[in-house]
Amino acid sequence: MRRRFRRLLAAAAAAAAVAVVAPLAGAAPQAPAAGGLAPAANPSSFRLADPDTVRAKDGRYVTYGTTVPAGRGKRCGGATGRLYVPVLVHGSGNTVGMTDCASGDALPGGPGAWAEPGGAIWAPGVARYGDRYFMFYTASRRDSGQKCIGRAVSGSARGPFRNAGEWACPPRGRWAIDANPFTGGGRLYVTYRDDAITAGAETGISTVRTDSAGRAVWSTRRDVLKSTDITWDTRRTGGGTHVVENPSMWRRANGTWYLMYSGNNWDSARYSTGIAECGGRPLPSSRCKPLRRGVERPYFGFTGSGGLGPYRGLPGNHRGPGGMDVFKAADGTFRVVWHWWDGGPRYPITGALRLNSGGYYVR
Repeated sequence: MRRRFRRLLAAAAAAAAVAVVAPLAGAAPQAPAAGGLAPAANPSSFRLADPDTVRAKDGRYVTYGTTVPAGRGKRCGGATGRLYVPVLVHGSGNTVGMTDCASGDALPGGPGAWAEPGGAIWAPGVARYGDRYFMFYTASRRDSGQKCIGRAVSGSARGPFRNAGEWACPPRGRWAIDANPFTGGGRLYVTYRDDAITAGAETGISTVRTDSAGRAVWSTRRDVLKSTDITWDTRRTGGGTHVVENPSMWRRANGTWYLMYSGNNWDSARYSTGIAECGGRPLPSSRCKPLRRGVERPYFGFTGSGGLGPYRGLPGNHRGPGGMDVFKAADGTFRVVWHWWDGGPRYPITGALRLNSGGYYVR
């Protein structure tokens, strides 16, 4: 497995050396045909799941992810021990890139008092709103182990973030996870996996507006997607939970909002990424509509054996591409960060999100 991983990284790095990261524009080169693969983007050898990237005030890019144990992964900048929310700093300006080391912990105190003491943090999402950065993260509730979402605030993208309490925890033990904040029209919103809008083995995704402190205004919450809206999301072959999760919302220049989301089980080649169109408002009036026959197949995914026949592949054609987060470079062009799975750990990679007559693609 290790030899295979080194070969994959070597091939990805060689392709990245010649790849051109260009703006999202009509003059962009043509994407590969549907189901084809783009040149490799910017992979990392640091083990990191559920990545989320923001541009810091100094122009550098900061990527966060799920808790990393002590002794795992290269450290730089004095980072040591367990990292509750690893900080990977990379690129600047219009060059996003990626790094192979973690330089700090954005939430060194761990989850807030509402959560299990010393417990792990999953899928942190961060957005700048005004002069502050708001983090929404998943942890296990202290009294029940239920997966819920907490909130933290910092004046710096690198942290340290200050815990501001539990943010969302549905009734009857349902989960709220994978929160991803974004801004629109001068307001802060959060999109997250919200199992409170479904029952049994089904899952869902909601979006809600917040106040200036990042607290949810629950009267604004809207369903944006349910696992019943697609058919490729079953967590295990032969049955099991129907998973839609790890959402990210973004708005094109034409005013249309889109939802990126993951489906299926993360530890398989079937874990993939969908795109849905959500209309002209960050709080859609109806559920978002999956693109490119997205009800029956993912938009991005592994195109080899065990995959789900996605509309398009991704740089490197790694298994299990998911947790895709959309963000902007300094020039306003769209970039993405996602993780892939090698049969054990997951690894982050960044690329440019581009558009042509065939739809979105990444390179």
